[in-house]
Amino acid sequence: MTVEETNRATVARLTTILSGELPIQAGSEIIAPDVVAYVDGWQFEGINVWAHWIDYLRTRERVVEPTLLVDELEVRSDARVTVRGRWQGTRDGHMATSNPGEATYRLVEGRIVEIWSTRTNYAFLCGEHLNYSWGFALELLRSQWWRLRVPRLDLLAGSWPQSATMPTPSVANVLLAGD
Repeated sequence: MTVEETNRATVARLTTILSGELPIQAGSEIIAPDVVAYVDGWQFEGINVWAHWIDYLRTRERVVEPTLLVDELEVRSDARVTVRGRWQGTRDGHMATSNPGEATYRLVEGRIVEIWSTRTNYAFLCGEHLNYSWGFALELLRSQWWRLRVPRLDLLAGSWPQSATMPTPSVANVLLAGD
């Protein structure tokens, strides 16, 4: 496989994790332990932080069984892959679909080392308040409170207890650089 084909396959596998088809622990095979995620001026570091956020999103009651519908997977020669798509799930007893969103991933040797996303990618799952900086800050506080009440998962140590959704993770290290 070429580097571009490997990167496409890695990000395609990530989308299956985000959709809940694979457990979050599968992320340890494709995401670097020291991954850095950028969300609208905020910076988050570490695979356990990523895993906690995904687990948190899956447990929001606003949308049941969220699935990521991929519209496009754009592989670039600079080792970046951009995914464009929408979330879909059951909300208020009816099937609902989010507005289009996108995230970009940079890979090194087949592993995701950087992620660029935006808080509006999560508004469908958590609420329209995420369209605002204050709303995202509030949701981060909620996620920290939630984390204190669920089993912890350390993808670095391979310790994988059951969590609120599937065998999933928690947060370890959050570095917030305000927006």
